[in-house]
Amino acid sequence: MKYYALIVGGGTAGHALPALRLAEELGKRKSVTKIGLIGGRRGLERKVWSSAAFDTYYLPGRGVPRVAGRSSLASVIKYPLEMAYFCIDLLAGLLQSIKLMAVNRPFAVVVFGGYSAIAPALVGVSLRVPLIVVNVDAIAGRSNRILSHFARAVAVAWPGTGLKREQVTGMPVSSGIIEAGIARRTILGRPPEEGYLPTGEDRQGMMKNLEEAEKLRHSARSVLGIPEGRTVILAVGGSLGARKLNELVMRVFSTWIDRDDLAVYHIVGERFLQEAAEYAERLGLACSDSNWAGSEDGGRIYYRQVGYEPRMDRAYLAADFVICRAGAVTVGELSVAAVPALLIPLPGAPSRHQEANAAVLTSIGAAIMLEEKDITVTRLGEVLRGIVDDRNRLEKMSIAYPDLDNGYGTSNLADLVERCVEKSDKYL
Repeated sequence: MKYYALIVGGGTAGHALPALRLAEELGKRKSVTKIGLIGGRRGLERKVWSSAAFDTYYLPGRGVPRVAGRSSLASVIKYPLEMAYFCIDLLAGLLQSIKLMAVNRPFAVVVFGGYSAIAPALVGVSLRVPLIVVNVDAIAGRSNRILSHFARAVAVAWPGTGLKREQVTGMPVSSGIIEAGIARRTILGRPPEEGYLPTGEDRQGMMKNLEEAEKLRHSARSVLGIPEGRTVILAVGGSLGARKLNELVMRVFSTWIDRDDLAVYHIVGERFLQEAAEYAERLGLACSDSNWAGSEDGGRIYYRQVGYEPRMDRAYLAADFVICRAGAVTVGELSVAAVPALLIPLPGAPSRHQEANAAVLTSIGAAIMLEEKDITVTRLGEVLRGIVDDRNRLEKMSIAYPDLDNGYGTSNLADLVERCVEKSDKYL
């Protein structure tokens, strides 16, 4: 029997990307005829799913207004209006979800979180469609905590989320990230066992020896324009970028301008690209065309800015070290790609979930964490110098990552979805 599945997730890449990975995996399986992706009109999913070969639907939706943290009279007065908008969007989302369910007749609704997931999930439950809740953060978000009470199954990327009946399936990642992890582990002398099978892929094209792994890393650096013989630092502020993180990174490396042994690949976020380029130029880091600062004959740090990097697998493989936020997707990809990192969690993230995500990696010694409020240029420079100037420490941090068992995340999740729908009856 073949099934139709609706996969819901949006708001940030932390929901939209894993949803897309699951859709791609289910799309390869003969048990699934058709797949639909549901997101919100306000989120990043429109861009992430723009080239997806699936039906896509975008519903109205916004987060529940919070009373806490309203320090001004104006913000208190705005609260009833914000709550009214939330209720209107929720009602519109419910009506559109009813229409979607009636037309598409899904056998499963899979939600990755975000408030755009509430309406289709509740409609699906009311129609007795199996609901699968997927939580990719180390701590469950509010919408997932609510929806998990109605779920047929709860899948988590990391244990200890606080959700009942959680099943650890791992983080859904792309085959490119898995390949980057295989290459890095091979270079470190820890190649996967011959029987290892990457998610949804065969081993064709995967490296089988050190020479192939090093060739793949060299290719990644060459495509990104990174010269050989340098320690490569990747800096990224998440899917939307991070102004504060951008400024800290640029200020630190402007004080290292004479370091001819370093290359920095800085993903600043498209919305910050112009201002970041202007700021870097004032600091003497970047050329006006955003190519590498410095010249081919060396003598100074190599620094490059881009607004967005579509091939993060390539960036991870090229890097020796990463400076980044601690979003769920980032932490999951670091774990599979085995890249040592300095994690700077987003201040004010709901339930401090980015700090919990960071703890997954710091607890095994694969990363270190600094809170943004405690960071100065001097402090950040000291921490970075203590890591990037110590090749043995970089290697130990990479080796601290476990083997590639978590590379099965996408496949494990697809298996769980299939098991759930195989037990269900068609509701219409």
